[in-house]
Amino acid sequence: MPNLKRAPNERELQQLIALFLRAETDIINEIGRLRSQGLVDYHAVAALERVQKILRKMENDAWEYVPQMIEKQFYVRIPEARKILEPVEKHRAGYANASALTGEQWSIVDSLTQQLMGEITDAAMTSMATVQSAILGRIEPDIYRRIGLEQVAAMQAVGKGVNAAVPDFVEALRREGVTAFVDKAGRKWSLHTYCSMVSRTTSRQAEIAAVLSADPSHDLYKISSHGTTCKICAPFEGRVYSRSGTNPDFPPLSAAFGKIDPAGPDNLANTWLNIHPACQHILIAWTPAGRTPEEIQKIKDFSDPAKNPFTVDPRSQKQIEAYRKKEAARRKWLADYRQWERYRMTLGDKVPKTYQTFEKHKRAADEKYQTWEREYRKRFYLQSRLDYTLNGENHFIPSGAQFETIKTIAGNGSVNSLRVENNLIQKYGGNLGEWKKRVGKIESGKYVFDVHWYELDGVQYDSKLKFRKEK
Repeated sequence: MPNLKRAPNERELQQLIALFLRAETDIINEIGRLRSQGLVDYHAVAALERVQKILRKMENDAWEYVPQMIEKQFYVRIPEARKILEPVEKHRAGYANASALTGEQWSIVDSLTQQLMGEITDAAMTSMATVQSAILGRIEPDIYRRIGLEQVAAMQAVGKGVNAAVPDFVEALRREGVTAFVDKAGRKWSLHTYCSMVSRTTSRQAEIAAVLSADPSHDLYKISSHGTTCKICAPFEGRVYSRSGTNPDFPPLSAAFGKIDPAGPDNLANTWLNIHPACQHILIAWTPAGRTPEEIQKIKDFSDPAKNPFTVDPRSQKQIEAYRKKEAARRKWLADYRQWERYRMTLGDKVPKTYQTFEKHKRAADEKYQTWEREYRKRFYLQSRLDYTLNGENHFIPSGAQFETIKTIAGNGSVNSLRVENNLIQKYGGNLGEWKKRVGKIESGKYVFDVHWYELDGVQYDSKLKFRKEK
């Protein structure tokens, strides 16, 4: 039976990803517990303390696996990177020192370890801030925090605790998840997706650094080719590059990896060591030794951006479709996971504590899953407070107000197109065809409200009151 060729650090990487997912799952369960216990002050405080403990354990566990994952790349690399390309005599000194890392390699291991742990720690701190700020307002020492603390003091002065804010806290987490990072486009990354991404990225950076530092005198390297790859990587794969950036026949490696300083030199120190975050491509040492002049010229022409521009997507339609299917499967898993999060935080302990159990019932479409669906639909409510002005007076509809009826009037699930979808994607994220515009009716003891909003993956955005009438 053939052995499976796995990356040397696969076990450590999977352990890291598992502990990130476990941490986020535990936090979601804390929110579900908070929902089930009645949203009172001391329960909220206890939940915050348990969340902090969960994140601290995640950091401690990460310190066990991160150094192992990175260091192992330098001792045992992928088979392709260990091939002997030139006479053994050239590498004899390298073999003599193979059991120990060089000073340069130790420096790289330490740098990447500190870099990744810094990202994980920052994500943990941001996640904790997400929870804290939902109760006490912003945590930055600015005017918003001062006003928020004044409001809390005012509530306490009249005999009210922070429990009035706890429903909004639960709603904010249900709507946005446990945010660990906000990118330049304004997209919010959850704890496990962000930490998993930076771990995969750093793992690949370590693997590439190990290949490049194995023989400092070697200059030419080839980026691997994959059957299914993304639009970003496709123009760069399969080419040979010059590590130093001085070889006249091949482009600099920085052309593929990108420059940290665009105006800086084309050398390795000024690159990101991968094409994009979480990239799966590997680097393989390349030599013209043993190749015919025709083979060498062919790879030169293919690698030359003047003859084969980086701006051209070389993938066939079949390869593009295969990649789209892979991404669609990934999006479906993420959508199902987000659904479990929403159900768990909305329905509390009525929903399983683990995603795997939830997924099993959803796949079976059994009575339990159908019950969760019915109860979740019944609890469909306004996710954040809606302020409005009418006849010169300021009013609001509180978050948590239940909708009596809901209808999709444009976008996904409707025959009508959503004209502002591109603007919504630019502002909040998502993809074409995923956004919808919905309308819902809310009734109070005196009024009937007609509320419109835009929605993506069950999350409401830009809610507006269209009209209010007396009963």
